[in-house]
Amino acid sequence: MERRNSSPPRGAAGRGGVLIYVPSLISTLPVVDVSYAQAIADEILNGNFSRAHTIAEAWLKELPAATSLDVNPEKAEAEEAHEIARYFLHRSERLANLAPGMERGRAFEAILADLSQANHVSVIRRAGVMLCHAQIADNFARDLAGQKSYQLQLKDLLQLTYSLLMIANYASAREVLGFILSNHPTHAGAHYMAAHAANMTGNEQGFFEHYREALYLRPEVVAEYPEFMPGGIFQEMMKLVHEEDYGEGVRERIYALLLEVNGVYRHRRKLKVDEARQLEGEYQRLRQEYTGARVHKKAFEPRLLQLLAMLIIHAQQMQNFEKFEHFRSEMIGIDNTIWQTFHQNNLAEGQRHG
Repeated sequence: MERRNSSPPRGAAGRGGVLIYVPSLISTLPVVDVSYAQAIADEILNGNFSRAHTIAEAWLKELPAATSLDVNPEKAEAEEAHEIARYFLHRSERLANLAPGMERGRAFEAILADLSQANHVSVIRRAGVMLCHAQIADNFARDLAGQKSYQLQLKDLLQLTYSLLMIANYASAREVLGFILSNHPTHAGAHYMAAHAANMTGNEQGFFEHYREALYLRPEVVAEYPEFMPGGIFQEMMKLVHEEDYGEGVRERIYALLLEVNGVYRHRRKLKVDEARQLEGEYQRLRQEYTGARVHKKAFEPRLLQLLAMLIIHAQQMQNFEKFEHFRSEMIGIDNTIWQTFHQNNLAEGQRHG
């Protein structure tokens, strides 16, 4: 699913000290005339595009004439406001004639894609983005709840969930995510969004379990949902990885490894027998590739060490000391420093994570 460069409402700290912060991904132009800008934004959010366009025209006419060499932030803001208001106004009749449901939702999905192409966000553009998310959520949800639910594809369900999270409707997002994960239990994006929903509602255990699952399934998912990056230690770890200037893909795998090694996860669910077998199988396959590789061997190590950390924790939980020792020696063989850090933060005081 294509990611949108939009800023959702700010969150607050969840229970247990899980810090939440949704960073703005795009710079914000200064709003010089708050009354005009906010009035237009309010009309757009209310779906009154004609009124928004009228206010935008009045704002432009009120501004003094300026040459092309003059730097006028207010004029830039007013021109963008007029452009966005006119954009919605020209589509208002077509939108009004669309029946509620998937067709109308897809129309707003296309508008959202257009609005998300800018490299800055003003209060007016943000209003347009949030209107789109609200309309997508409402119209996609209609079909999900009705007789057309069979027409919803996975990408539609993910877009519905994403829009629900963006408008802070976490209860409905959790319901849709429950439906998705019951049919697609190994979808990394769904787990990542479930972690965000849990975090924003103070469900610490749910947050840690879904976040860890998402990064096990596909560490690269972090780069696909930057707006859902948790705060605190998570942002610190990601900043550390960025400072080392690792390449894409490798950066996210190292980030996933650092979370495992540094004892960040205060809750780790016990894996089922088939899950543990699958995890070990993935490790063995990757280990063979690593052993046979003649170049770029280091690129394998973050993922290998992440899987080893998970296998060691599982062996400890199951009190399988033979496998614990085997995987411990494997980790030491790859990187003894990682083992020392992992041991100190996760094992030195016994089973701190259960």
